[in-house]
Amino acid sequence: MKFSIVIPTYNRADFIGKTIESLLKQSYSNFEIIVVDDGSTDATQSIVEKITDERVFYFKKANAERGAARNFGANKSNGDYINFFDSDDLAYEHHLQTAYETITHYQPPIFHLGFDIKSPEGKIVRTPTPINNINKQLIHGNVMSCNGVFIKKDIALKNAFSEIRELSASEDYLLWLQLAAQHPILNNNTITSTIIEHDQRSVLSINKEALIKRKELMLKLALEDSHIKNFYKEQLTQLKLNTYSYIALHLIMAKEKKTGVNFLKRAVRTDFNFIFSKRFLATIKHLLF
Repeated sequence: MKFSIVIPTYNRADFIGKTIESLLKQSYSNFEIIVVDDGSTDATQSIVEKITDERVFYFKKANAERGAARNFGANKSNGDYINFFDSDDLAYEHHLQTAYETITHYQPPIFHLGFDIKSPEGKIVRTPTPINNINKQLIHGNVMSCNGVFIKKDIALKNAFSEIRELSASEDYLLWLQLAAQHPILNNNTITSTIIEHDQRSVLSINKEALIKRKELMLKLALEDSHIKNFYKEQLTQLKLNTYSYIALHLIMAKEKKTGVNFLKRAVRTDFNFIFSKRFLATIKHLLF
């Protein structure tokens, strides 16, 4: 069993070396690492090229955002399963061994391993609630980390990430929904990787217009997808609710209160029961305080 670990990266010179180092320390050794540099202008290339392990392959291409970089890497892969890993996160030593054991026992077409979230200093910020049923839970929000996703190569090649630039940072969630609508996704809550929550992380940077455009585009594409429509059916209201409430919360946190309140109202109109949810209370808290 061979794994292909595809790492898209853009200007992550401060992180990429540690990410690769953590993957090279795996207790399971049959893997390749495919680093796809999406047009970096920093020292990313020199850092990666200093790594002499023959399992590491480096490719540099013109910037086209992470969806295109992941697709590029998938097409260069030689493994049985592809694992898409972010270039600023870390793998624990049992990451691939756990994946191998999961495949041995269940032969899943797609599966997801657990993760935690740490500060750059290594302190645990939070550990997500264990997942029970990914296929059902995904419609309520993106509970998956790219680092934990393993997809059989033939399925990955047939189901590429969207390469629409404006969708970047939501292209993974769209693909997870598309895959969940077609295949059972096995979940193993064993924590095998960690997300580093640093200031440069793209999902933590708020540009009001870009955020709204990205999330509304993702919603539009999901609602137009035949597999998603047929699988989730009446549950698609939850996807609308999640989209509007996500935008509302993040805009209000970024002090864009007027626009945030408008999306909060849209969320309530989508489902009045939203007012009893934790996200609604968190949004109101940020709005008032």
